[in-house]
Amino acid sequence: MSNSPEHADYAMLVEHHPFMLNRFLPDSTLVYVNQAMVTFFDAEPDALVGKRWLEMVGEAQRRQWHEHYAQFTPEAPRHQLINCVKGPKGEPHWVEWTNTAFFDDNGALTFIQAVGVDVTSRMEARLALEINQERYALAQQAAGFGVWEWHPQRDEIVWDPQCYRMLGLSPSDKPLTFAQWQSRLHPDDVERCSKAVNEQLLEGNEFVIEFRYQSANGYFWVQGRGQVFERDATNAPLRLIGTHLDIQSLKAVQQELTRSNQELEQFAYAVSHDLRQPLRMVNSYLQLLTRELGNDLSHDAQEMIQFARDGAERMDNMILGILDYSRVGRKTSPMEWIDSRAVLNDVMGFLKPMLTESGGEVNIEGEWPEVYASRDELTRLLQNLLDNALKYVDQGKTPEVTITSRPHADDWQVDVQDNGIGIAPEQQDRLFGVFARLQPRSRFEGTGIGLAICKRIVEHHGGTISVFSSGEGHGSRFTFTLSLTQA
Repeated sequence: MSNSPEHADYAMLVEHHPFMLNRFLPDSTLVYVNQAMVTFFDAEPDALVGKRWLEMVGEAQRRQWHEHYAQFTPEAPRHQLINCVKGPKGEPHWVEWTNTAFFDDNGALTFIQAVGVDVTSRMEARLALEINQERYALAQQAAGFGVWEWHPQRDEIVWDPQCYRMLGLSPSDKPLTFAQWQSRLHPDDVERCSKAVNEQLLEGNEFVIEFRYQSANGYFWVQGRGQVFERDATNAPLRLIGTHLDIQSLKAVQQELTRSNQELEQFAYAVSHDLRQPLRMVNSYLQLLTRELGNDLSHDAQEMIQFARDGAERMDNMILGILDYSRVGRKTSPMEWIDSRAVLNDVMGFLKPMLTESGGEVNIEGEWPEVYASRDELTRLLQNLLDNALKYVDQGKTPEVTITSRPHADDWQVDVQDNGIGIAPEQQDRLFGVFARLQPRSRFEGTGIGLAICKRIVEHHGGTISVFSSGEGHGSRFTFTLSLTQA
């Protein structure tokens, strides 16, 4: 630093100040730097003083400084600036400068006094926060949800910008009232939504409601989810926080699915009436033909008529199988908690004639819990698996089947082990397909739909089904797993 008398007092005051202090001329030539600034840049004073600092920085900083420089006037001599400077090892540091310009009597700038504070930690935290906020905003937009906050006692509902954006509405700094929120509900949804909200205020449970809300382009499906997070001394709700989720596309899919299901219902009706009726007519005329011609029919003619009748009957059974397959999840009893052993007992009653005829045996093992399922479908599932286990056995061999229940913490596993004909490993993947038959009809009757129905039932309940067999002649084990929790 210069040893001139005008700098002596200044040097003593600022040399040991904890902030960085410097003085520079209008052309950015440094005429003084204190010890804090020397330490910050890990340099000797001579390496800084006398240098034009604008020549030691990048283009972006020079441009920023020139914009800042233009603000100084005798009437407004002090301004602040935050910029990024390089440390001694090239590492970036953010410094907040308070710059004070000094002018002579003619208003000409003589020098600038600068006080710098390292605010790197603060800026990094702010930048991280801005990045997180940007990511959150993008995630919100991608996921289609907005956040709201409701203060019932003040009658204020505050939406974030995404709540407005998803509805095509202009954001507002003014909170909504509950009456204003309610006024935009579809008339058919007002009573249901109001009831759900009021119950939540009383009970404090999380609520999830779906409603149509008036957007810029008509009504828009929204899922509202919220919960009380703060109450006063009397337990009255003070604050609720929740989300609005865009489910417009989901509702469109649901409506399309409903339409598709209605078409499927019509198809099922046509199959059960329009397709089966001609088959019944063919069978009836074949019977009339047999009675009419009687003994005049040759052996070959009688055999051909019997083939035709068998074919019509098989087709009728296949149509009934398709109907059963299409009804899984639709034409069935509702999902509820049921006693799995009671269902199995019903199934064993249905199988009693088959057991008596074959001399077979079904061993029941394990603990049979209550499960959340459709009683009709669980009955069909167990009946199909046990029926197959008793049916697909080599001629002259007595069927032996073991059905084992294995409840776990979250799911229920059932194994059906038989001593039947077994399944070749290369055939096991196609076993659950519709009309998948691995055995000729001359050996075993069937439509090939039973196991496909089993798979559809299990999947309707959110479970899995599989088969294991060491090969033909070694029996099979069918395993299905269902959840023990209510979805």
